[in-house]
Amino acid sequence: MAEPSLKRLQYFIALAEHGKFQLAADAVNISQPALSAELKRLEDFVGKPLFHRSPVTKLTAAGEALLPYAKSAVGAAHRFNEYAAAVNTGAPTSISIGTVATFLHRGLPQTITDFSAAHPDILVTTEEATSAAQSDMLLGHDIDIACGHMPLQHPGVICTPAARESFWLCAPTGSPITTIAEAVDSPFVIFRKSASPIYHDTVVGICRTHGFEPQIHHRTASWSAAVEMVAHGLGVSLVPSPVARNYHGDERLIFTRIGTRPNAPQAWITVRREDQSTLIGDLALGLVIASEALADPVAD
Repeated sequence: MAEPSLKRLQYFIALAEHGKFQLAADAVNISQPALSAELKRLEDFVGKPLFHRSPVTKLTAAGEALLPYAKSAVGAAHRFNEYAAAVNTGAPTSISIGTVATFLHRGLPQTITDFSAAHPDILVTTEEATSAAQSDMLLGHDIDIACGHMPLQHPGVICTPAARESFWLCAPTGSPITTIAEAVDSPFVIFRKSASPIYHDTVVGICRTHGFEPQIHHRTASWSAAVEMVAHGLGVSLVPSPVARNYHGDERLIFTRIGTRPNAPQAWITVRREDQSTLIGDLALGLVIASEALADPVAD
C-alpha cells in the first residue's frame, strides 16, 4: 500500500483541528465526500480508525498518537519549500521563537538583537505561548525554538535547562511580612498548576521546606498577574529572580530573597533534534547562555 501523501496528512490535521467534516473540507478546499474518502484511505493505511464519528467527531487514541507526527511531516515539508525558495532566490530565511513572558527578563530581547546583527538576512520572530502550547508548535514546525517552563519529553527534540534561579518573597509595601517564616498564615498568590507545573510545584515545595503548607487563595497564569494581585493587597507570592528583577523599584512591592535555590530548573530551551547543528541551534545556545548569565546566584 502506498505511503500517505502530504495532502492526505493535511486533511487529517484539518479534521482534527476543526472537528467537523464540512469545516475541514472548506479549510483545505475540497468537497466533503472527497475529504471523507481520503481519510478512509489514510485509516486503511494505518490499520485503525483515526476518528470517532459519533456522536461527535473526535480523535481516537491512534489519532491522538499520530497527530503530532503528521504535523511534523507537513511542517517539515513547508520548511523545505521555504529553504528551497531561499536557496533559489536569495530571500531571507526565518527563525521563529515561542516563549513565555519571563524569558523577556532572561536575555531574550538582547540575544535576538545580537543574532540579527550577525545574521541580517535571517528574520527572527517571536510568539508568546504557554509551555504546553509550545510543545505542539515545535513538533508541528510552527516555531523553531521553544522557551518554556517545562522540559519536552519527545525523541525528536533536544531540551536544555536554561536556569535554576533563586526565588523571592513578594509582599505589598507596608506588610509586616518580611521573611517566608512570617508568611505561614498569609494568603498566597500562586501559579496555576495547569499553566506551569514546575513553577507551581517549586513554590509549594519551598513552603513545605520551611515547614508549612501555603494557603492558596489566588491562582494565576502569569507572573505579572500574580505581582499585581500582591500589589493590591490580596496576598503574598514567591517569584523567580527575573520577575523580582523586573519589578525592582516598584514602590508598591517589597522583595526578600529566599536563601536556597530549588534543585530543578525552572526554564528550558528546546529545539528539534535535526536543527541542533544549524543556526537555529546556535540561536538556542545563545538563549541558554543569556539566561544562565542573568540567573540570580545564591549560596546553596
